[in-house]
Amino acid sequence: MITKRAKRDFISACLFLVPALCLFLTFKYYPLMMTLYYSFTNWDGFSKAFEYVSFDNFLNIFHESKIYGAFMNTIYFAVISILVGTAVQLGLAIILINKLKGNRFFRTILYMPSVISSLIISLTWISFFQYNGIINRVLESVGLDMLIRNWLADADITINVLAAINIWQWAGYGMIIYITGLQSIPTEVKEAAALDGATGWSKFMRITLPLIMPAVTVNMFISITGALKVFELPFILTGGGPMNSTNTVTMQIYNTAFLSNQFGYASSIGLTFFLFIAILTLIQLRITRRMEVEY
Repeated sequence: MITKRAKRDFISACLFLVPALCLFLTFKYYPLMMTLYYSFTNWDGFSKAFEYVSFDNFLNIFHESKIYGAFMNTIYFAVISILVGTAVQLGLAIILINKLKGNRFFRTILYMPSVISSLIISLTWISFFQYNGIINRVLESVGLDMLIRNWLADADITINVLAAINIWQWAGYGMIIYITGLQSIPTEVKEAAALDGATGWSKFMRITLPLIMPAVTVNMFISITGALKVFELPFILTGGGPMNSTNTVTMQIYNTAFLSNQFGYASSIGLTFFLFIAILTLIQLRITRRMEVEY
């Protein structure tokens, strides 16, 4: 039987939750619902008069070459960032989980870029990669003049430069997740694997990797969503150039909304991209969770 005191405590708890719930619904779901509403209109973002255009905005997305280019740039950036980034993060975790001298110092140093604003990161790397920047000066000083190039104005390599910066920034973050996964492997399992003669690559593929799959699941989810939503790096470093080679989907949404004043169309691009990320992450979660093992 529920006492009066229990009822009073329950009502008090609900009342304390109301402000937070109102803020959450206002700033989380209200914008999402309004974005869905405007995606079916030709709203320019300012005027009160706009028309309902049905699915025209969504159909135009698949016929505009600039959006297709932005989509392919984003996919390329994400694939490079995730594949190379995962290898770097896991490699660092395997090295720094050992009781090496100064491993805590190196963990801290590697983790620091992930807590710095991407805006500051981008502004900092401009001084390195511009033509008269530090990297070209170092190459010139060591006699590697043939490698000197305009890193942020070469359509063939600029997207790779952005991916390299992204990998560097988040290497420490992913490393910490993998270190946590490696530390969770029971000592008995490691000893049993050693007694069975498992060593090197065979031990990693058959013992270590299956046992750290929960960490892989979490890290892959964060990496996929983060890489696909990249905005600050191309916006600050290249502005989407040269020749739209670093124009990403998020930049295209920004340009469509704030430069072309097509907020309705930008909303439809945003919703379509949201669905793409949701489907992709659901597939990733389904695959990586199936690979997880219990011990």
